[in-house]
Amino acid sequence: MTPNDLYQKDGTGLFREVSLPLPVAIVLPVATLLVLLGLLLFPVNQGVLPFSPDGQLGLLLVIMAIQMLALGDTPVGQYRRSRLLMATGIVFAAMGAVSCIVPGLLTGVIQVLLGLLNITGGAVLLTKRLLSMLHDLRNPPTEPVALPHLLKQLLVTQTVLNVVSITFGITMLVPGLAPGTVIAGIVVINGLLLFVLVSILLKIQ
Repeated sequence: MTPNDLYQKDGTGLFREVSLPLPVAIVLPVATLLVLLGLLLFPVNQGVLPFSPDGQLGLLLVIMAIQMLALGDTPVGQYRRSRLLMATGIVFAAMGAVSCIVPGLLTGVIQVLLGLLNITGGAVLLTKRLLSMLHDLRNPPTEPVALPHLLKQLLVTQTVLNVVSITFGITMLVPGLAPGTVIAGIVVINGLLLFVLVSILLKIQ
């Protein structure tokens, strides 16, 4: 048996290989985590289920580290996977793991870190998009070009994601600013928007 025989691309039904780009494949568990987390926060706020904030923050930080290490994808944009970025990703992964294992040790630090990263990332990406739109308005093409429908959906989805990211970051920095049910709703919306983003990206490709 050759190595190629172990990874055959044919097959039927559930055993057929899925043509899924790595960036999209990594977004899927993030979206699943956020939707599940948001839904669980509703009974948590009612006192029905116990809650581990350290586990939540640690898991979010570990997933962010995986995105940085695998794709060079950071909250403020995508960059070349330099040694600095790899080192930062490893530090984030270590902090997330410690937070999950030792409750209370890094809770405050990670909460502030995630809050700042979400606010900064959402603001930077939103500003870049707005500046690009202003540039296009000031320098229109000689002939009008119709924006494809899928591209419009992509821009709207990314913009809403940036706004949700900023809102989530603010709630992380200012505990008690919003009721727990509102935060749960924000988390669910964030996860659902990521699923929409994946769907649009797959259609475009």
